[in-house]
Amino acid sequence: MKKLTVLVLLLALALDLTAQSFYNRRIDRRWIVSAGTGTAKYFGDLANSGEIFQSTRYNLAAGLEYRFTSRVSARGTLTYFRIHGDDKDASSEGRQVRNLSFVGNNIELSAVGVVQLFEEKGRYYQRPLVNVNVFAGLALLYFNPKAEIPATDHNGNAFADAGKMTSLRQYQTEQVKYSPVTLAIPFGLGVKMKISPFFNIGVNGGYRYTLTDYMDDISTFYPGSAAFTDPLAQALSDRRPEIGLPVLEAGHIRGNPDYKDGYFIFSVRAEYYLPPDVFGNNNRRGTKRTNYRPQKRPRYKGGKRR
Repeated sequence: MKKLTVLVLLLALALDLTAQSFYNRRIDRRWIVSAGTGTAKYFGDLANSGEIFQSTRYNLAAGLEYRFTSRVSARGTLTYFRIHGDDKDASSEGRQVRNLSFVGNNIELSAVGVVQLFEEKGRYYQRPLVNVNVFAGLALLYFNPKAEIPATDHNGNAFADAGKMTSLRQYQTEQVKYSPVTLAIPFGLGVKMKISPFFNIGVNGGYRYTLTDYMDDISTFYPGSAAFTDPLAQALSDRRPEIGLPVLEAGHIRGNPDYKDGYFIFSVRAEYYLPPDVFGNNNRRGTKRTNYRPQKRPRYKGGKRR
């Protein structure tokens, strides 16, 4: 992640040097494009309660923001992030003997409103050197939990694809058919640091409350071996035999349906103020100038206007 952060900073510096050729302080810039990276942390049935930094993975994000007023803006962001959970890392023996795990490659498309703590008086280049903001909004989340195919089924027969990763949703490990798309509610805090007239470095941290409990493919009870006709689905539902334990009967607790899954995104981004005419609008006083014709100067003859 350090290499990606350095790359983002170098790209920001190169764009800033290029931008000097069209620097014009008389015209405001309201569109801001951003790109960066950071970490992602999942909270659910495979995460230890109270541990913030355990099992963190990475994210990549790109966004576009529009400044409506000196304090209020709207931002859209596309984020790819990876999450992970494993009962082997559990702090309780009860979870360790469950022996479940997953990895998730997820995509989030979010739209949030952003409110700056300090007013950005004047034009964009007159903004404060440091500003704090809060944000909240809605997001559309695509999630796809996967797990490793075990070596054998519950009867000891070997799987041909043992060791490969497979998508868990298709096997309905709890006999529940759930959608891979759900809504999420992002909210959090951010800090923007001005590094040039055209660039900020933005640091953002936000939690996402989701409307699903299946980001990790775990929510309710074991359906029992008799509920499956596919040996692989049966083995993925109850993985206790892999560590020498017997299978559980239907109705035993597999997850906690009382709480939805969530995740936390932390990111460091380079933000660039786009040229005022990038979308065909020079943003001068918020209007587009068209069919402009210079006015003829009045001619004078003998000190009198004609």
